[in-house]
This record gives sequence, C-alpha cells and structure tokens, in this order.
Amino acid sequence: MKNDELKGQYEDITVLYDMAGELATTVENKAVKNPEAQLALIEPLINDIADSTDVLTEEFIDILENPSHKKSAKGRIEKAMRKIFMALESYRERARETTNDTLAALANVADKTVEKIYRQTEKIMIIFMRLIDISLERIMRKHELDEFRRHNSQFLNMIPQHGH
Repeated sequence: MKNDELKGQYEDITVLYDMAGELATTVENKAVKNPEAQLALIEPLINDIADSTDVLTEEFIDILENPSHKKSAKGRIEKAMRKIFMALESYRERARETTNDTLAALANVADKTVEKIYRQTEKIMIIFMRLIDISLERIMRKHELDEFRRHNSQFLNMIPQHGH
C-alpha cells in the first residue's frame, strides 16, 4: 500500500476522536434543556469510542510496522470494535428507554452523530479486514452484521469467506 493510502486509513480511524468530540458538543446545543442529562446519555459512548480508538490506532500502526503482529492484534482489534458496537447499542437503548420528552429531544440532538460514528466504524472494519482475518460474528450482533453485509456487499463479495 502507498503511504498516502495508509495515512488516509489511519485518519479514517482517528476521525472517531473528532466524532466523539461532536457528541460532547451536543451538551451545549440550544435545544438541550438539561445538559446534565445529555451528558449522562452520551458520556459512556464517548468514553468507549475514545478507549477503542486508542487500541485501534495502536494496533494499526503495530501491524504496519511488524506484520507478524497480526495474529496477536486480532483479539484486541475485535474487542475494540465490539466495544464500539456495544456502546452504540447501549446508547440507542438508553435513548429508547427515555420516556421524558426532554430526554427524547436530547437523544435526537446526538442521533445524527451517532449514525455517522456507526458508518465510520463500518469503514474501519473494512480497513482491518484488508489487513487481518477478523471474525465479524465476534464483533457484531446478528442485526448489525446483516446491516453491515447489506451496506458493504460489494466489498465483501471480493473477499472469499473473509471474516465470516
């Protein structure tokens, strides 16, 4: 791979930090009536994204510097990816459980960014699928896996039995 392509892939991973920052700014959104409740809703997601992005960036660099690292990196990468998907699902559950109109409105302020994070995480999955053999089933729940396959069928068809 060319250096520009690798740099772009690294930036595709690190952009999750920026997206987590976008989530944090929803606390200050004018539509938010209760900033403390908004923070309680999004903070666990922000923390899990930051922790997982730390792992993913480190493993990406380590794999590129030492290809023999692929085997030992697999579990950490799968765990970090799974942590993001679980955090996204937990956020959605907390947002759904909210019956208070104020909190429901708060959830909507962050939903667009949460969706961007989900799509970016799918893109990162593809980056790692090109580098190592990862198990999608260990990372995603069935409904997430089905959605991922729908969104990325063209790419997945080019990889025979990879990550299945």
